[in-house]
Amino acid sequence: MDFNCQSVVNPLLDIGKFLPHSVYAENYGNYDDDKEVALYQALLHETDTVKQRAMLREFEKYVLDTQVHMLMTPWWNRIIPARSYVKGWKISPSHYLNQDLANVWLDK
Repeated sequence: MDFNCQSVVNPLLDIGKFLPHSVYAENYGNYDDDKEVALYQALLHETDTVKQRAMLREFEKYVLDTQVHMLMTPWWNRIIPARSYVKGWKISPSHYLNQDLANVWLDK
């Protein structure tokens, strides 16, 4: 199991974990797939966003359906435990939102 949580939302960066080990060293599947690398390279060099989106769907289908090199958990519950004296914390479903701690205080 591994997570895929980048610091920015960018589809071309987000699919890095799905690339073969020869391209992305942190892929622990230890497989090589020349077609997958070719699809990714084509994505990187496409400037038309509409075409790039269609190519990304093709990449997803190939990696997650045709070859099934990896499995993906599309959603999980975000649980953040806090002590009863932590006040002002607003939880969001995203790791990128509500990270400002200016309104959080300790009532102790």
